[in-house]
Amino acid sequence: MVRKKAAHILLLVLLCYILGLVTAFYFPIPARLGAALTTLLQGKIRPFVVKRNFSETIGYVTDRKAGPALDGNVSYLGEYAGQPSYGLITVQVPQHHPVGAPLDATAIRKVESIPYPAFLKFLQDQAAKPLVIWIHGYRLSFLGSTAYCAQIARDLNIDANVVTFDWTSSESVLGYTRDLLQLPESTKHLVELLKTINNEVKPQKIVVIAHSLGCRFVCLALQQLHADPEARNLKLDQVVFLAPNVDRAEFDRDFKSELEALVNRLTIYVASDDNILLLGKLLYNTDSIGLPEEFSADTNLDEIQTFLYYEKQLPGKIDLVDVSFSKKDFLRKHRLFLERPVMEDLFWMIHDDYPAAKRHLLKYQGTKKPTDYWVIPP
Repeated sequence: MVRKKAAHILLLVLLCYILGLVTAFYFPIPARLGAALTTLLQGKIRPFVVKRNFSETIGYVTDRKAGPALDGNVSYLGEYAGQPSYGLITVQVPQHHPVGAPLDATAIRKVESIPYPAFLKFLQDQAAKPLVIWIHGYRLSFLGSTAYCAQIARDLNIDANVVTFDWTSSESVLGYTRDLLQLPESTKHLVELLKTINNEVKPQKIVVIAHSLGCRFVCLALQQLHADPEARNLKLDQVVFLAPNVDRAEFDRDFKSELEALVNRLTIYVASDDNILLLGKLLYNTDSIGLPEEFSADTNLDEIQTFLYYEKQLPGKIDLVDVSFSKKDFLRKHRLFLERPVMEDLFWMIHDDYPAAKRHLLKYQGTKKPTDYWVIPP
């Protein structure tokens, strides 16, 4: 009788647990409760869907020339100003907006320019939070990069201070070469921002998320910081490269030691069938890091031999996450930050400092020696 009652109780507890999971996915729950539950579960399952109206202010730094006001908001052009401007962006997203769905212009409610001292105070007032810096890839306009930053802030759904560094890209599909030449000009402004954050803001955690050509931009900034005496104590907690457009040979020659010295952990998300990166290899001879150098008949995961190479270059510092599971069109393959599983993985990394082994990833077991090569399951 006692055993029967115990079995009934265990069954009831299990049913309540399952019902709780289902309820969490289909009914809105308060943001604080959702955060507590996801922390309690410690990465055993993916985060609950926490539905709430998103209304936040994110900061921006841009080195573009200011354009004419649009509906009372500051605007910026695809032309280099030679000096940075600072400001705040008010973002509002309704709770029914699905994760991963691009934001439209209505989500950006206000864009206002502010003087540098006010911007610095904005950062310092939130120094107790993690600081997430978003850096866009090639050809994006100011509004485009801002919308992506706002989307990342909303989809991550964590209590962090988010800033977008908007370098002067050409806003043209045909402007890749121009953007490539612009990066060295804009690098000094990112360097100064990172030095200021490190020396005068000192946030709880510094996370840099860069996409495509923006990853090369980060590498150039780290190269300068590594040689700067004022940045000797700089440490970036996490650097995330999404579909990095960084040449393999240049990475080995110019950026490897800088990343090793200034970054605690580098995470690269890449798909072997990223057609944008493959096209870049064809048109511009850019052999991007993370893509397979050659196919190995010993494995179905094309990137594994590439990772084993980079693991030797940055031992204990790098995770390579294979996102080839995605069945999206060729543009979405490159815009990995639109993929909900990628954002969920970033959530665990930034919110709770979970290592890859504790996140919702599959570890590749195809070699005798354990490696930090991971796969996001479909």
